[in-house]
Amino acid sequence: MRKTLSLIFFSAMMILVFLYGSHVFFSFTPEHMLYKLERGWTVSYHNQQYLNTNLEKLGDELETKFAKGDTIVLHYSKPLMDLNVDTPYLFFKTSFCSYEVYLDGELIAEQYTDIAKNHFVGISYYGVALPTDYAGKKLSIVLTVIENETNGNLINPVIGDYDDIYRDLLHTAIFPFFTGCFLLIFGMVFFVLSLIFYMGSPGVANQLFCSVLTVILGAWILTAFDIVDLVISSTLSTTIEYASTYLIAPCIYLIIYDLHKRQNNKILIIMGFATLGFSILFMALHFSNIVHFNHFEGPYYLISSVGFILLLTYGYIDLKSKSKNSSLIVTMVGLTLLSLSLLVYSVISILGKVADYRQSPILTVLIPTGALLFVIMQLLNYFIFMTHSFARKKEYAALTKIAYIDNLTGLPNRVSFDEKMVEFDKSEDDFCLLSLDLNGLKSVNDNSGHPAGDRLLRSFAHALAEIFDNIGTCARIGGDEFVVLIKDIDSFTLDGLLNKLDTELVALDKLDTEINHSVSYGYAFRHETEEKDTHTVLMLADKRMYSYKKQHYAHMMTRR
Repeated sequence: MRKTLSLIFFSAMMILVFLYGSHVFFSFTPEHMLYKLERGWTVSYHNQQYLNTNLEKLGDELETKFAKGDTIVLHYSKPLMDLNVDTPYLFFKTSFCSYEVYLDGELIAEQYTDIAKNHFVGISYYGVALPTDYAGKKLSIVLTVIENETNGNLINPVIGDYDDIYRDLLHTAIFPFFTGCFLLIFGMVFFVLSLIFYMGSPGVANQLFCSVLTVILGAWILTAFDIVDLVISSTLSTTIEYASTYLIAPCIYLIIYDLHKRQNNKILIIMGFATLGFSILFMALHFSNIVHFNHFEGPYYLISSVGFILLLTYGYIDLKSKSKNSSLIVTMVGLTLLSLSLLVYSVISILGKVADYRQSPILTVLIPTGALLFVIMQLLNYFIFMTHSFARKKEYAALTKIAYIDNLTGLPNRVSFDEKMVEFDKSEDDFCLLSLDLNGLKSVNDNSGHPAGDRLLRSFAHALAEIFDNIGTCARIGGDEFVVLIKDIDSFTLDGLLNKLDTELVALDKLDTEINHSVSYGYAFRHETEEKDTHTVLMLADKRMYSYKKQHYAHMMTRR
């Protein structure tokens, strides 16, 4: 528990540093004055006029939402002032509306006024270039509502230099902007790395699901905060925003299910498929132009709130069971923090009091913070995964060494040699098998002790490997039995190497006078046998080795 609290505190400090740095290092001061058109609007709606209106409170004043086909005429009573800028622009935001912009009754811009029936128009900021003689003229904007239940609150338009307004819009959402970009890049890179390097490893599926959710969150933040409005169309931007919104809950259900596969998850499975089914249905209806995305917000948020309750329930069960699965705990903490921020967003969105999330400092900070905390938990989970993976690889390497490597000499053992023999049997190439047997190992063990015998085995194995490792495979297949499997060699070259081995053993005798370094050997080639298999070749090499050993001991007897 203490480690978890420490991690959360550390994560919070990182986010605060990130937030502070984004505002300090990317601070912005307009070169020219930005003129925000606040009070002074006359609004005509349903044959009624509302004087000196603040557009950001229009919905509250009307006490209603706009319906499809409604026309709202916005007339700014004051003449536009001359800002003395090179590229004068008018910026304003609409929700599901077509618009017409007039100066002194003359149309200067329009958008979506000739759209087909049921065509989807999204939420977006629009920039309208003002003519050079705009100063002193009066501005009017005519909005035609295209969707029912459209929020009545608007954003006060702004006039100023194009670059200044654009950079100001970006700066007011600088934290969501950097967070959204980071989530997109991090999610995609993390997904690819997990897919390439760790596919098949236990726990990697959950990392892939978390990566997908991270990408969805990044796309959602960039579109929900209107950061890409001047880059892509309002239709595409809003479509991405709603599609991402409707995919978040199914992804969270999937991650929770993957973390708790061994438990009874009937309710979770039902809710997960129900949410996914509703999301797919919403999208199908939208792209069929039957009913558009924005009409499903209420039902979706209701279903998602049930999911939040399920998330808390599973978190409580994990705490009560005192789960030791650190990956599960970390991921659940990240999901809970993310879901809390999304819950606040849902409440504010349902209330419909905010026309732009930038107007809410809570949302501007809370949503990116929740997403970043989720990513931090992913990084911690990845660290845990890598630690466990490294431990498993180390354990596997140790087991492999025990299974395939002779512990005393460090050479491959009988199991490893047998596998190599199978490989050579499958080949049609000629090969040579060299069989070696130490002379007098038992005598060394009996007279000088087993440590001396071990020393003899190690020193011989080292000499053998030094000479033959580059051209063949050396192995210890018994107490004093060694073999070398060579793919391509002739008798003359092999005899030269064996003479070199004999010379090396004589040199070892001088270094360690307590033991006698002596070996008998014999070799055979594949082409010398009828069967052509490694077993027959080894038997022939053994036969020649034992013949050599008899000669060796006979020679020793004559010397006595």
